[in-house]
Amino acid sequence: MALDEWMFNPHATQWFFIDDGNTAVPKTTVTTLADGLELVGRGRIAALVGHLRDGVGVVDVDVPGEFGTFLAAEITDWLRRRECWVLERPSGGAKGRWHIYFARADYRYAPAASRNGFCAEVGDFLASLAADVKVPRNELDLRDAVRPLCSPHKTGAVTKPKGDLRQALRDLKRVLPDPPAPSPLRPRRKTTATKAGQPASSAGGGQGFVVPLALQRWKRQLRPDWRRYLVDGQVPAGSWAAGSTKTRGAVEVDRSLVEAACTREMVWAIGDPETAWRLIRESHPTAMTKAKHQGYSWWLAYVWNELVRTASEFNISPDQKPRQVEAPPEDVVDAVAAARVELERLMWTVPARRRPALLQVGHQLLDRVLRTGELRVPCPERDLLLDTGLGDRKTIRAALRLLNGRLGTLHTDCLSLVERDSTSYEFEINPAPSQGGRQIPPPAFDPPPPVRGLWATLPRSSHSLWRALLTIDGTVDLGELTVKAGLVETPGEVPSKSQRSTAKAALVALAKAGMACVDEHGRWQAATRPRSVQVEQDAAVAYARQLATVEIERAAYRAGMTSSWTAGRARAIKAQRAKEKAWWDNLSPAARAERAAAKRLEFDQMSITQQSALKARLAERRRRAGIDELDQYQTWLRSIPADEYVARSLARKQRFQDLSPAERGACVAAWDRHRLRYGLTAQRLATPVVDERPQSPDLEQAALLPDGAATRDAAFLERQGRLFGATDRQAAG
Repeated sequence: MALDEWMFNPHATQWFFIDDGNTAVPKTTVTTLADGLELVGRGRIAALVGHLRDGVGVVDVDVPGEFGTFLAAEITDWLRRRECWVLERPSGGAKGRWHIYFARADYRYAPAASRNGFCAEVGDFLASLAADVKVPRNELDLRDAVRPLCSPHKTGAVTKPKGDLRQALRDLKRVLPDPPAPSPLRPRRKTTATKAGQPASSAGGGQGFVVPLALQRWKRQLRPDWRRYLVDGQVPAGSWAAGSTKTRGAVEVDRSLVEAACTREMVWAIGDPETAWRLIRESHPTAMTKAKHQGYSWWLAYVWNELVRTASEFNISPDQKPRQVEAPPEDVVDAVAAARVELERLMWTVPARRRPALLQVGHQLLDRVLRTGELRVPCPERDLLLDTGLGDRKTIRAALRLLNGRLGTLHTDCLSLVERDSTSYEFEINPAPSQGGRQIPPPAFDPPPPVRGLWATLPRSSHSLWRALLTIDGTVDLGELTVKAGLVETPGEVPSKSQRSTAKAALVALAKAGMACVDEHGRWQAATRPRSVQVEQDAAVAYARQLATVEIERAAYRAGMTSSWTAGRARAIKAQRAKEKAWWDNLSPAARAERAAAKRLEFDQMSITQQSALKARLAERRRRAGIDELDQYQTWLRSIPADEYVARSLARKQRFQDLSPAERGACVAAWDRHRLRYGLTAQRLATPVVDERPQSPDLEQAALLPDGAATRDAAFLERQGRLFGATDRQAAG
């Protein structure tokens, strides 16, 4: 298999199945090479076909008899003389038919009409050779789709390549030192690994087989009889009957006794309930049937923990004692089950693009409730960020707002800025509705938690699909699963081609992570299979990268420092303010005057409430930019010339006199509120505005003119203007 993994493109779209009639099996998905080999022999699936990576090609010699063997040797010699890595394998169809794999760094496969480089050279050689020996051209075929070395022929025949495969792999790595990068299938004419019209035999009907478990060594290896029980479903020799019958028949054997004995063996050999449950889920269909039916929580509480208590009575060292996990209280389990149902209803109230984040945050909170055994748990945003693998805390915060009031209550009063390192928001889920009588929960797939950082490496919709698989007993079709996971807008909507493609890509990623599997009919189900080393490494790297960012943010938050977001926001506001000032300074004086007059007219046409709101909004914007409102006000007063100041005051006086008494009172109240709010000098009239008795012009003018350094100059200029006006009238008279 290692040689196949180095020769073939690992992308899921590069694999497909064929039946014994050399026809592609529809509605099947091959997530990985190993998963595809597990399905060979089930249903219609007879063989697995994959596409080779760049740099690797294959020649299909389809000439029967000794003459075909002679031609294979000629082709092999020609390739080796051109410094190619070569591996020969009988195809399995008939004697004389061969697959000749070759590799060269500059080789790139292309269809016959568009070949160039070394690919065209190989194609021309095969065409000339077929013409020389007078065989059909298609019997010496250059292709990129072929059965891997570990896949049988469609007839069931298994052939072995020539030579030492370990040495062949080492030589191939010298030619192609880097592992193949997964790339989607390029659109081109589909090809198959064998020719149609050959005799075929049955692929085994619909009988499936169980792949042996890859049992590793923990404390010690499982005993052989219990290994056979988990792999083949064969009950070990012994007395397993509940009554007087002493047989091993399927009817007389008490499965509770068998499963208790098997669990006891795993307690001593493994010692970890999550690993043991993973073996139970992947065991033979006839093994541990009661535990599978009741679910992980029941098995943990009534089988595993009871056997752990029995094991603790023996004299063993503390480091060898099996780990005991306390089952959560029944009221907590019921509340979490009700909350998951409510979460499924809630997801249909938000757009489809926001559902994955909502479901991730909601399920992580409920998982935390189960782990702690309490209905109210802390929910720090950065912890949820690490658990979900989401990109930013704003998404977490938005999801918590949606969950608040539906799944439970988000308590914000428990956060203390004094105790930053030990307090946070807390979420309390609603208790389960009271129901009469004791209810037995339905069987459910309760898997161990995924490895940390895994969700950050998977597509966003993977978590929704995985949670949907956990709620389904058995297998499910891709379209039905897409709807149940909430990838469509409404529950009754038929998934589109794009939505099905998105779901399939996410399911393939889950399968590579060991959390889902597909059968020969293209139906999916949840699984807990071993993950590859690469998946574990990618998850660890993603988690470490996110954890480093979170630790830096937490250190700054607990130290009371300004966050990077706040500092960046202040810099952006300052830059925008400078840009606006530069734009205004570059305007001509006429343009400035025109704009100022237009804005002044627009302001005068507003109502008193609108004017107050606009002034407050402008003041807040200046305050956020770091400008003190009192300094801005005093600077504005000092910048106005005396003549303009007098003209403004007189115009303001006239507008004020034109108002009704009620409007005057509202204006004065609005001015006072604004000045008091922003620390400006409040002006008040000597007498109430609503008093309609005549007032002296001096008092009224003194009340309306704003206080400032230019008050005396303005009054002086006004008195001088009156003198000049009196002199002019005398001269005219």
